[in-house]
Amino acid sequence: MSDLTQANISFARFIKFIIPSILSMVFISFYSAVDGFFLANYVSSNALAAINIVLPYLNFVWGLAVMLATGSSALVGIKIGEGDVSEASRNFTLALLFTIGASCVILVLSLLNLDNIVHYMGATSILFADAKLYLIMLVLSAPVLTAKLFLEYYIRLDGSPMFSLFTSFIGLVLNIVFNYYTVVVLNMGVFGSALATVVAVVISLIFCVLYFTHYSKTLKFAKTSWQGGFIKHSITNGSSEMLTEISSGIVAIIFNLTVVAYAGENGLAAIAIIINIFYFLISIYLGIATGAQPLISCNYGAHNTKMLSKILKYSKLCIIVSSVLVFAVALYNGASIIKWYVGGDNVAVLRIATDGFRLFSLCFLFLGVNIFISGLYTSIGNGLVSAIISAARSLVFVCIALFILPKLMGLKGIWLAIPVAEACTLIMSIGFYKMFVKNHL
Repeated sequence: MSDLTQANISFARFIKFIIPSILSMVFISFYSAVDGFFLANYVSSNALAAINIVLPYLNFVWGLAVMLATGSSALVGIKIGEGDVSEASRNFTLALLFTIGASCVILVLSLLNLDNIVHYMGATSILFADAKLYLIMLVLSAPVLTAKLFLEYYIRLDGSPMFSLFTSFIGLVLNIVFNYYTVVVLNMGVFGSALATVVAVVISLIFCVLYFTHYSKTLKFAKTSWQGGFIKHSITNGSSEMLTEISSGIVAIIFNLTVVAYAGENGLAAIAIIINIFYFLISIYLGIATGAQPLISCNYGAHNTKMLSKILKYSKLCIIVSSVLVFAVALYNGASIIKWYVGGDNVAVLRIATDGFRLFSLCFLFLGVNIFISGLYTSIGNGLVSAIISAARSLVFVCIALFILPKLMGLKGIWLAIPVAEACTLIMSIGFYKMFVKNHL
């Protein structure tokens, strides 16, 4: 049985367990932000806008990895909690192979449709060439990106969140170093920035593979066979995370098309900055949710309701405190972060981004709860409820808000779309949490 279910988990131990997950998510969120920073400061704001145009593709690729990683790891965690470690290792290996295979299929299909993808994502003629160049690198690196993210989830499940943090940290540091060298020193522009990120991810992936070949505690690479039922359950259980990523990509495209109508290329650059800051700040909530997931899955599988209640209590406290702190940082320091990001030269972009972020920051009061409760249901293998919450917050309510609010409030309505969507979803999420407590505790 996993030590995640054997020990009496105090609040201090819980914090010690989730902090590496939070930091890992923060480091992951910095990957595209690093690219954006170097391009905005050493190339042009149009280069930043160009890569932001095709980042929704990354949402799709990462969505595949997150879907299979969270969906399968929750089921594997339940198996570990039940004491069936051999089956857990076989399922882990099968899920990894399926993830890599699926990402290779996506790679081939994407290469055959590059121009169409860039066009339908909303690239203007000014941004098309750089956007396509960056997309090519994203497409070619898809199997590496998915495998890295997948294995980092399982390293945490294996009880080694610090090693997962190490791999993310190494990737981030190398990405910064390589970006500086390719963009600033070699003046390679968008291609150099993308290349730097890919190389950093490859090196990080190597460390992940070495973990499971030499240092893993419970899970091992094992001889496996096709289990259609397990893959199907993994996909349905992780569908909410995939839906979140795909929806984020769709919404990003709608945001780009809506903003460019109101503020042109400067608006696209401004929203690129806001989205990068957004992904950085929500990574704190994602870190809490993913950090708690192995504890929830293993104790749910072991029918340890007393420990499960403790973990939920600790998680709620962390989510509430972090929501208040993140909102305060966004509201009172958002302008400084934006200025650091874009510099003080482009006054138009700076003004649009600063004014927009003041309104946008309201979402940080609500989305932490929504992310955690969606993740909670994934952790116990109930992908349907998780998908309902994800669809509501990341697609349905956002699209409705983007359709209505800009017509009533102009550009301000665009910035308020996410806060309104998260506030509406919060009501639904609280209802589902009460249902969980009633049925399982």
